[in-house]
Amino acid sequence: MFMIDGVEWPYPCGIERVAEVRPSEASGLLLDRSYFNDVIGTYMRYTVTVAVPIERRADHSAIYEALTDPVDGHSFLLPYNQGTVEIVGRVESVGDVYVRLPGGGMYWKGLKFTVMANHPTKAMALGEVLARGRTVMPEVMSPEVGARYVWTGTGWEEDD
Repeated sequence: MFMIDGVEWPYPCGIERVAEVRPSEASGLLLDRSYFNDVIGTYMRYTVTVAVPIERRADHSAIYEALTDPVDGHSFLLPYNQGTVEIVGRVESVGDVYVRLPGGGMYWKGLKFTVMANHPTKAMALGEVLARGRTVMPEVMSPEVGARYVWTGTGWEEDD
């Protein structure tokens, strides 16, 4: 079972997951030959192969059309350990196989897609960052030169 944008698709499927633990650009080999690993977070990648029964061709087409919409992401509910995880992710590939039958019949089978999370599923909380002695940085996209930020206990505020 999996869901795309709140729609449940109850068909048998094979699901492969990969957790990508991504370092920032600050990561790398230091002069003392140790490796500094500044982890941004863990991003999930899922590859799903769906077995839609031949008599449910309309559902196969509906899933295909939803996955091939040119949007920045979809909401997915996928298996994770003994439960599920909801991720907003981008569809990286969608594929299936065209079958032509004797007598002119046809159908599509073997629908397969890969989705990559747009945001980390796991990341260090502020307390964990501080406990590891790391520098905490405000999440400001375009700070002005000379701007100062203060942690208020609940968030970052620009200091006047």
